[in-house]
Amino acid sequence: MEHYELVPGRGIRRDDTDIFFDMPRKKLRDALGWKASGEDMWDDEDEYSTPDGDDWLRLRFLDDKLCDIEVLGGSLVYEGIELVATTLAALRITLKKAGMELEKSEWLTMGHDCVDLQIVVASGDDTDDFGDEIAWVITSKDFRVE
Repeated sequence: MEHYELVPGRGIRRDDTDIFFDMPRKKLRDALGWKASGEDMWDDEDEYSTPDGDDWLRLRFLDDKLCDIEVLGGSLVYEGIELVATTLAALRITLKKAGMELEKSEWLTMGHDCVDLQIVVASGDDTDDFGDEIAWVITSKDFRVE
């Protein structure tokens, strides 16, 4: 399982590799070992998978600079709080204990915003896959909630 650390407002970190907003696409591809797949992907996205083929990370670029990070599997942690390998109910409780909340997303059409962490979290129920397990967490350099 891949392990990441959330750095709110900046991106994520894997071990000693920073995956931060505005980093050049080529630099991230080199650092993460990107391989082209034959699948149809958007020209502005790179996807990374674990050896078993499960998607775990999707990066979106604007003018070849990182702008969005979507974690689809593995472990994403912020100060000991697991954000991906958990359920929405458990995450709500853990965030509340830390003085943070999940609210219906104002930034995306689905999911729940955590303004303090600048993320949107969606469970299977949010994505019509059904279930309380976290389906994805997105952070963006453009995350804004008014």
